[in-house]
Amino acid sequence: MTRRVLIAGHWSGGSPASSTALAALEEFGRGFLSSAVHWEVELIPFGPGSAFKEAVRGPGSSRYAPIVVPDDEQGSAWAGRKAREALELGLVPILEGGHPHSLDCGIGFISSLSGIEVSDSSTLEQTLPRALSTARQILARRDMIAAASTRRPLLGLSSVLAVDPELNARSVQDRGLTSLLTRLLSCSEEKSLPLLDSRTQSRGAGRIPGSGAGGGVGAMVHAIGGRIIDTGLFLRTLLRLDERIADADLVVVFEAKLHSPNLSDSFLDVICDAAAQHALPVVAIGEESSLSAHERAQWGLNGQFITEGKLSLFQAGVRIAQTWGR
Repeated sequence: MTRRVLIAGHWSGGSPASSTALAALEEFGRGFLSSAVHWEVELIPFGPGSAFKEAVRGPGSSRYAPIVVPDDEQGSAWAGRKAREALELGLVPILEGGHPHSLDCGIGFISSLSGIEVSDSSTLEQTLPRALSTARQILARRDMIAAASTRRPLLGLSSVLAVDPELNARSVQDRGLTSLLTRLLSCSEEKSLPLLDSRTQSRGAGRIPGSGAGGGVGAMVHAIGGRIIDTGLFLRTLLRLDERIADADLVVVFEAKLHSPNLSDSFLDVICDAAAQHALPVVAIGEESSLSAHERAQWGLNGQFITEGKLSLFQAGVRIAQTWGR
């Protein structure tokens, strides 16, 4: 009887490096099949960054233009230019961003999208409303999505402005800019957001969960009439994860850095939840891990395999097959 393993995730930050998420999954799959010859494998790139672009550019998603916001202060300006190009081509820009080290609060994004320079903080109070209004006209009756790979807002005590990706307090904060953005973004137009409860509507664009995505790109997308959607849930729907996982006998999830609490911004919970609906065992593959047995159970993991940067993904596939593929 043929059995099936579904392998999903990404390997960004893992070593040895693979050119793409799919290449990493394929390497593991070849190792698995070399020891479990009666199994079939299904591979699903699932994650942020390049893995997100691979997933969205797959079959059936030609209406979307995936744009990954770079993790630097110039990144949001580049993303704004790409979003405008996508709109001019009649596509739906979907901007994926997480919790960056460097951020400009989305100001570069809205400047590039609108064509109105908003970089001078001394004139921000006059130029930002103009840029937002122009961008709303550009977007009018069309769609734009901020795929939030972090639930953190742009503003507030637990925001991307307050803490860095390692959850340490940021040592330098521009309180004047924060106060100004709080006031200006609270006046932005409201729009119903999928996956977020209605109580968030009164918070203003900068305090909505996910508005910190891309260092504030999420807030700007919402402020001009776009949508903020959780990246993991978006991919879960787009890739029909629940339907495809239903026929599996085993799920293997790739997440190179298995550390809590940083996993709160990963997609591990999305894949594990889909597997739990069918009572399927889930094994995590990582390069390193600090998860205790209790934490693994909380995440819904039945096992983990850590390469420690010494074993190839092919070798990891062989080992997992020998344990779980019997």
